[in-house]
Amino acid sequence: MNKDNLHELINRYENNYHLVTTAPTEEKFKWGAVRGFRDVWFTDNAQAMPFSELFSAAAKESSVLINNSMISPTIGIVKMAEQSEEVERLFREVLFADYTTVSELQDHMDQFLEGIEIIRQKLFPRFYRYKQDRHAASCYLSFYAPEKHFIYRYSEAEEFAQYIEFGKDLGSGSDFKLENYYELAEIVVEALKEHPSLIEKYNAFFKDNDQYYYDQSLHIMAFDLMYCSRCYNFYSGLHHANKKDSIKAYTEQQLKEKEAAERIKRITELEDAIHELDVQMEPYEEISLLGVEVTERTNGTGTVIAQDGGMITVRFSSKTTSYIINKKYKMRPRFENDDEIVEAFTELDNLKEQKAKLEKELGKL
Repeated sequence: MNKDNLHELINRYENNYHLVTTAPTEEKFKWGAVRGFRDVWFTDNAQAMPFSELFSAAAKESSVLINNSMISPTIGIVKMAEQSEEVERLFREVLFADYTTVSELQDHMDQFLEGIEIIRQKLFPRFYRYKQDRHAASCYLSFYAPEKHFIYRYSEAEEFAQYIEFGKDLGSGSDFKLENYYELAEIVVEALKEHPSLIEKYNAFFKDNDQYYYDQSLHIMAFDLMYCSRCYNFYSGLHHANKKDSIKAYTEQQLKEKEAAERIKRITELEDAIHELDVQMEPYEEISLLGVEVTERTNGTGTVIAQDGGMITVRFSSKTTSYIINKKYKMRPRFENDDEIVEAFTELDNLKEQKAKLEKELGKL
């Protein structure tokens, strides 16, 4: 990610903010399109209107954003809705349906576009200008819920992603990845928030302006930044890595971060496991055998005079010798409650062995 380029583009956007708010450019029409749509779509009498009339009135202010001399998607929706109730269903039950992930949202968008194209081919096969695309669908979504969605247009998004070295492929056509585009747009939003003077200018114009939608999420501004950067050549003089190299660098960085995260996770797991073993060993380590009498076949009766965990030193009348209290070692003295003591110290040794292995692995990390 080239954050220097990202913030420089935001600076250039702010320095040219008059392009948004004043004639002859008046890029503020994007906020006007959203306001115009919502003022119609969410009125009390909207449900009583025929869908073709409702959509026509709602999209009235958006024609510049979606239509051009070659295509007229909004007009196409109106014309198709006049003859097919399926158009309304595709909007309300597919495109505007609830979703849990952006991937699921893309599925809804694709289903919507496929369904609308079937209708167009049936009703207006020769009217290609009525064809819907992802830009149009993203606009409809942003009009409907601007705080959740982002307007998308291929050329603006692709060029912006390259200049800030986004590192993920947005794709196109059947390979388009809405999830990556939304991630890019969210990065832009967070960067915009780091420019309080720009936000101040934005609030001063839009916050109490009844003609425009006041978008607190900054989602419309995120698209407008991409649009203006391309339209007014804010990219002039900026250098960036090519797409292939930026994707490669991003992938390598992701792998490093993944490895680091996995290492930290494993360290935490090992430390927790070692702590748990310490807790399990504690009652065994508190067992004191000092002064306890033992018997041994050759040396007779003796007394434990020293202890280090399961290793004891016993003084007999004829000699002093050391033993390890563990089932593995048969040559050892016997206690009065021999089975219990041997079981306890055998378990202690097992726990210590497990701890040693974990500590060895932890040391390598």
